[in-house]
Amino acid sequence: MLPLVAAKTSRPRMIRAGVDRAHLTRLLEEASGRPVTMVCAGAGWGKTMAVSAWAQARREPVAWLSLDPHDNDPQIFWAYVLAALRVAGAVTDDNPLADLGSVPADDAERGGRLAAGLARLPSGTVLVIDDVHEIDDADVLRELGRLLTRLPPALRVVLVGRAEPALRLHRLRAARQLAEIGAGHLSFTRDEAADLVAGHGLTLTGEELSTLVERTEGWAAGLQLSAAFLATHKGKATIADIAGDVRSVDDYLTEEVLADHTRRQRRFLLQTSICESLCAGLVNAITQGDDGQRTLEQMERDNTFVLRLGAKPLWFRYHHLLRDVLRHRLSLETPGTVPELHRRAARWHAANDSVLEALAHAVEAGDWPYVGRLVATSAGTLMVSAHRAALVRILRAIPAERLHATPELMICAALLLFHAGDYDAIPARLDAARTLLRTRPSGPREPVEIMAYGLQLAADRAAGDMPAVIAGSGRLLDLLAVARSAPAPALAQGRAIALNNRGLALMWTGRPDEAERDLWAGSSAARSAGVELTEINATGHLALLQAMHGSVHEAARLADSAVDLADRRGWRYTLQTVAAHLARALAKLERNDLAAAAHAARDGERAHLSDPEAAQRLVVLGVRARLATARGEHAAARELFDEARRDPPPRLRVPALDTWLALGEAQLELADDRPQLVERRAPEWLPLGAAARVCLARAAYALGNNRRAEVMLDGLAVPERDTVTRAEAGVLTALVADARGHGVRATDVLAEAVTLAAEQGIRRPFTVLASPRLDGLLQRLRMLDPATAELVDELRGGRDDAGTLAESLSARETEILRYLTTMLTAAEIAGDLGLSVNTVKAHMRAVYRKLGAGRRTEAVLAARRNGLL
Repeated sequence: MLPLVAAKTSRPRMIRAGVDRAHLTRLLEEASGRPVTMVCAGAGWGKTMAVSAWAQARREPVAWLSLDPHDNDPQIFWAYVLAALRVAGAVTDDNPLADLGSVPADDAERGGRLAAGLARLPSGTVLVIDDVHEIDDADVLRELGRLLTRLPPALRVVLVGRAEPALRLHRLRAARQLAEIGAGHLSFTRDEAADLVAGHGLTLTGEELSTLVERTEGWAAGLQLSAAFLATHKGKATIADIAGDVRSVDDYLTEEVLADHTRRQRRFLLQTSICESLCAGLVNAITQGDDGQRTLEQMERDNTFVLRLGAKPLWFRYHHLLRDVLRHRLSLETPGTVPELHRRAARWHAANDSVLEALAHAVEAGDWPYVGRLVATSAGTLMVSAHRAALVRILRAIPAERLHATPELMICAALLLFHAGDYDAIPARLDAARTLLRTRPSGPREPVEIMAYGLQLAADRAAGDMPAVIAGSGRLLDLLAVARSAPAPALAQGRAIALNNRGLALMWTGRPDEAERDLWAGSSAARSAGVELTEINATGHLALLQAMHGSVHEAARLADSAVDLADRRGWRYTLQTVAAHLARALAKLERNDLAAAAHAARDGERAHLSDPEAAQRLVVLGVRARLATARGEHAAARELFDEARRDPPPRLRVPALDTWLALGEAQLELADDRPQLVERRAPEWLPLGAAARVCLARAAYALGNNRRAEVMLDGLAVPERDTVTRAEAGVLTALVADARGHGVRATDVLAEAVTLAAEQGIRRPFTVLASPRLDGLLQRLRMLDPATAELVDELRGGRDDAGTLAESLSARETEILRYLTTMLTAAEIAGDLGLSVNTVKAHMRAVYRKLGAGRRTEAVLAARRNGLL
């Protein structure tokens, strides 16, 4: 949400009294041989216009960014840097920054994403950062300083400011990486001064020019002021009438520049000085006039202190010297009007979807009720967005004693409690807001109610109270369905958020089908409403739901979709991406890709730490524990499961998550060769579903109780989508069948499990149940179906084949093998199959060789021993 992109990323231009300063252009061009240029001088030395003139002559992209005090936030600062590069055409479609929706909040991710994108800029790209002295935030300075010391070859940076920023430029100086241009370089020469005064219709003698340059010391603003003074008093004033120091800038601008305007124009300048950048609509709102565009363009032509931003006259700004004077005069002459002017600016920005800019003006106005209304109707949802830090700074500007004044300001107080993680204190504050709202005689109540429900939902979710989330989501959806006074976009966004929250709460309370319905609906609603963070969160939870219920392929697809969108928008490590990262980790675990699973788990944990939630903390621990189990780090896995159980939050209600953690603990005990511990929990586990029954069957098989294992698996009803449990049950059933002497059934069941593994990319069941018996079964399958050879070898993990059959039977050889158990002769088999006797005999010899047999009876015995018959 960058309300002033056009104004802040447009190169300032002047159409009046232009002076060709060729020596400065040459100086800046020579400086381009070094990565960084610092143009530093006080106010009015012509820094901006000199760099602008040089930039205009360049063929390569020049990105321009004008800073102000509101840019002292890393996300905002880099977002405007990115916007400037885009406006300049430096970010091509194949650049990683092309689809970046917002700058990441995580500083490491932010640095990585920006570095990757800046390295792909076109050769010769220039980034001009004007008014760099406005930056004093330590984080912005640190990150900018890091960039300057590691600039990619394609980019150079020009810093323009009144003072040298705290960027440790001495390191760049020592490395000869910095070019510097100061006031001495910017001073006007006598010839340039002659051109400047000629633009005012003046002709001075050589001596007069020398005196003028000497008295002003070549200061651009001083020369402009002097030329304006002489032009205004043409024939009445001389160089001698100009004070040696060009008088006080404040006095001079007030008496000479402002005095030359009509009373109406002077009022226009004073009133609009409250804004850094101006456009026609904004100034019309502030002045309550209708000639804003005409006035701005006229003053640009007449006044050298009004600058156009960009080629089209849409946005303008006043020279800093003039604006400083105007604001000072406004505070002296009509201080009582200042709050009302800010109110008008705030309302214009709010109506034009610049909510943060609107809030900034409302704060300047001290209009706390309006701040509350803006937060309740438009800005509150920023608390769960990339603009959270900016919103919190604004909320903290509200005086503490005013946070109880209106229901909307109580919402602001509740948002601050949410930011602080004090979820238990939120209900009381919301109840107080509703109580005060009921005393309001008139006016819309729905925005406050909607925001209150949404905030309570967020607090309940963070605390892990899923039944409360389900109930609150239902109430919010009911309210949204009948709301009339709230803006339509807010209603659409609210519906998406409510569906997403209800879906994830249904998931954690063990209602997967209902959860899937709401999460799909929430994802679609979020996409339509343009709230992509909610879309990512809903899609990520859909992926997690699929992963926890065994649908590996679908989980991976959904998780990749959510993470890819987050990456394009710069949100990889936000709260809303946690579920997608963890779903990715679980899918990679089932595919036995432990390195990729560990990477995804780290991403999930990092995103979770940005804004911790109770339920997601348990998932993070559960995923890490499963990963440790897969690596054979059983002590570490047990500690992680213990941590998940230790000191649960008082409101945590996540029964489905409790079951999932219990399943993980059972798998750990089985991996640690302690099946008896799993057996003891059979009474409490049997009702928990198919996955739990498979764990119990594994325990029975490990204890040698094949009959009990067979009973547990017999008639097992596994949902169609739970491919992991189906595959694991198939492998285990094959092992039990083989152990009980049912070799053919074992091979048939294993073939189904292998087919499922091939379709879904599942590998873990074959890893956790690996044994010589499974190796033998897989080898039989390999011989019976040569097409599975590559997959079977992968499932066997590349284990040595010594002592096993090394060659596979072809389809015809398998057919011949079955005839060997009969009394038919080779000639009779040939007749039955329509083959020649010699062909049948050749196949028989191949079967004998592959089975290591010397004659027919030995081949039949070997085939039975290996489960081929």
